[in-house]
Amino acid sequence: MKRGFSLIEALVALIIAAMALAGVLELQRQLADGQRRYERALTVAGLQRDAIALLADVNPTATPQGTAPLTAGRSLRWTSTARGAPRLNTGEIRAGRRFELTLYRVQATILDRDGAALGELGFDRVGWRKLDTPQPYVAPAPPVAPRLPPPNLPPAPGARGDGL
Repeated sequence: MKRGFSLIEALVALIIAAMALAGVLELQRQLADGQRRYERALTVAGLQRDAIALLADVNPTATPQGTAPLTAGRSLRWTSTARGAPRLNTGEIRAGRRFELTLYRVQATILDRDGAALGELGFDRVGWRKLDTPQPYVAPAPPVAPRLPPPNLPPAPGARGDGL
């Protein structure tokens, strides 16, 4: 009797090993894809942080839209939309009201060097305009005291619902 593997046994072993390796390779591909998505998310988060830092010095009243360069040929484009009517600040007694304030919704898009959007963000921001002539001072409204619920009073006789 000869010892060793037959051709069929060797082929079956190769097929089983190939199926196991195919699973390992698919897992490796999924891990690589996940790593690329993770790195992209970190890049976009960093760019969004940079965009917020750049827009911190932008007055939406004076510059309602614009673009700014970012690193690696990327750019930032923003537009601002007023969320309400302009209002005057309360000012101070001697100087009066010197600023007109407006709440804006700022929408920013981060673009790659080809102009494709990498990420977006939006936030509310106050815009201001200095008035040429100060307006009269208006005292702020006094704080409103919170309404308290009525005190808990004992139930009236016969109102307990137990027949007593």
